[in-house]
Amino acid sequence: LGMGDMVGIVFFELCAGVLMGLVCRMVFYALEIAGLRISTDSGLFITMNFAGMEGIPQQAPSIILFLLASIMLVAMNVHYLIIETVQASYQLLPIGGGEFHGGLINHLGALIGKVFLMGVMISSPVMATGFLVNFIMALMGRAVSKINVFAESFSIRLMCGIGIFGATIALMAEYIANFIRSIPNALLITARVFAGN
Repeated sequence: LGMGDMVGIVFFELCAGVLMGLVCRMVFYALEIAGLRISTDSGLFITMNFAGMEGIPQQAPSIILFLLASIMLVAMNVHYLIIETVQASYQLLPIGGGEFHGGLINHLGALIGKVFLMGVMISSPVMATGFLVNFIMALMGRAVSKINVFAESFSIRLMCGIGIFGATIALMAEYIANFIRSIPNALLITARVFAGN
């Protein structure tokens, strides 16, 4: 093998690793989206905490969901399945194999769409509560014009948002668990699509 062939092999192995890492990381991207929506709709968007794993400031619900998903990933032994899937991907995608084509872009687009869908599904109870609180406070502001709607709605949104977030965390955990369980299969499909099959 010449130097150009070696560079090509290294490039495609690097691309395969980045693609598989991206697929594994998509669960946490969905949780960042959900945490941002929860923070915005419950009035916690002002608070930014330093997330140790991410290295960037994030909202408190994002950090809570990130830690919950990390614990669930290990508790459900999905990390072992991910390692087995990476090992099995060498049969589908041999070393130096892989090609960029439209099917790969379509597959990644579908996965990114699933990330946004999961983010909205996880945060939907808090989003609905925030909408209802804003709607009720707008009606009260029209009925009683002396009420300062913005000042009053902030504390009510905060209490309702945190209450609904705490009450529905088990439901959110079910969605997160289903998304985590789909990681090994998504890795195999990504390897198969990148191989051109």
